[in-house]
Amino acid sequence: MDEWDVAIVGGGILGTNVAYWLASRYDGRFAVLEKEPSVAEHASRRNTGVVHRPFYLHPENAKVFARAAGVSYHLWKAYAAKKGLPWAPVGTYEVALEDDQVDTLHKYVGYAAENGMEPSEIEFVDPSEMRRREPNVRCEGAVFSKTDTAVDYQAFTQAVKADAEALGVRFLTGVDATGVTATDSGVAIAVGGGREPVRARYLIGCAGGSAIDLAHAMGVAQEYTDLHFRGEYWTIDREAARLATHNVYSVPRHTDLPFLDPHWVVRATGRREIGPNAVPVSGPASYHGLVRPLEPWVAKFFEPPVYNKLRLMMDKDFLSLAVQEMWSSLSKAAMLQRVQRFLPALRLQHLVSPGTAGIRTPVVNAHGRIVKEAIEVPGPHSYHILNYNSPGATGSPAFAVYLVDRLAARGDLDHLRENPRPSELWSWDTIATAMELTA
Repeated sequence: MDEWDVAIVGGGILGTNVAYWLASRYDGRFAVLEKEPSVAEHASRRNTGVVHRPFYLHPENAKVFARAAGVSYHLWKAYAAKKGLPWAPVGTYEVALEDDQVDTLHKYVGYAAENGMEPSEIEFVDPSEMRRREPNVRCEGAVFSKTDTAVDYQAFTQAVKADAEALGVRFLTGVDATGVTATDSGVAIAVGGGREPVRARYLIGCAGGSAIDLAHAMGVAQEYTDLHFRGEYWTIDREAARLATHNVYSVPRHTDLPFLDPHWVVRATGRREIGPNAVPVSGPASYHGLVRPLEPWVAKFFEPPVYNKLRLMMDKDFLSLAVQEMWSSLSKAAMLQRVQRFLPALRLQHLVSPGTAGIRTPVVNAHGRIVKEAIEVPGPHSYHILNYNSPGATGSPAFAVYLVDRLAARGDLDHLRENPRPSELWSWDTIATAMELTA
C-alpha cells in the first residue's frame, strides 16, 4: 500500500496552499485528502469573496492573521494578474452607526498603519463627505479601505492546486477522512466507502469546519469545542445595485461576534448581496433548510467538552443574539431592517433571491469564549490548524509559509529532503521573513 510522506486533510484554500509550499521546498510524496469532488467547495467558496486588508485586526491580539492578510494581499494581486483571475478593487467602507462607534474607526486607522498598510490605502471619512461619496449610506463616519478587492477564491484555489500538482502533489478528491489513528511510524487515516486506510508519516489538519473533529480523533485539542453558524445572504436586484458602489460593513456591535453584523457586498461579478445572519446549525455543510430552534443544538451540545458550551449558553447576550439570528433566517424583512440602519433606501422588493450561504465554525474555549485567532495544536505525528476563519482566505498564501516554517523549526519535516524550487511569482524568503515578525 502507498504511504505518503505528508497527508494534508482538507482541500480548501489553506490546505491547497500548504501543499504547494511543501512541494516547492521539499522532495517527498504529498497528498491532499478532500471529501468533495473538487477543491474549495465549502468555506473557501462560500465566503464574501473579498481580499480584506487588515485595518480592523488588532495588531497584537490578531497578530498572525493581520500579518498574513497584509502580506498576502500583494501575493494575490500578482497571482491574479499572472493567471488572469478576477480582481475587482471595490474598496470597503466600515461605517459607524452610532456616535460612540466613531472612536472605533479612529482605532482602525491606527491598526491599519501598525499592520503595514500605506497611509494612501486607508482614510477616515466624515459624515458630510460620506454623503457626497455614497449618498444612500447613512452613518456617523466611516473608514475607507481603498484596496479591499472582490475575487473568486474557488478559482484562486483551483489555480494553486494546478501549481501544486505540477510540483508532484496528489489531490485525492472524493476521499472523506472519517477517523485517524496514530501508529509507530505515522498515521492511518480511515476513509469512507470501505476503502483501505490512507497511511502517512505525518498529517497536517486543515479541515475547516471538521478540524476540531479531526483533532479530537487524535486525542488532542480536547479543551476546545466548536459551533456551526450558517450565514445567509440575499441577492439584490439590478435596479437597487446602484444604491452603493462599494462594500459597506458596519462596526461590530459585539467585538467577540463580529460575523453577526450585516454587510452590503459587491461580488467579483458585480452582483450585490446583503447578509449574513448567523443561524446555528448542526454541521459544517448545513447550507439549506429551515431551522427549528433546538434541532441544531442538541447533537452539538452533547459533544464533549460540554462545559465550554454550557458556559457560553449562560451568556445572556449570546442567547439573545442567537434567537435574533434565527428569526432573521425565517424573516426576509428582519434582515432588511438590519441593513436599512445604514442603507435606508433599500426595500423588500429589492431582495430578489437567496444568495450564497456559508458556514462559519468558531471555536469555543474552556472559558466559554469564542476564540478569534487561529489555533495551532501539535498531535502524534500531526499538526492541526483550528479556527481558521475570516480573513483566512485572504491570508492563506502567507499563513501557509508561516505554517511550513513552524513545522520545519519543530523538526516535524526532518524526514523530508530539502530541495527549494524558485517560484515565478512568490518569494519564499520574502514571505517567510515578513511572517517571522509575528514570532
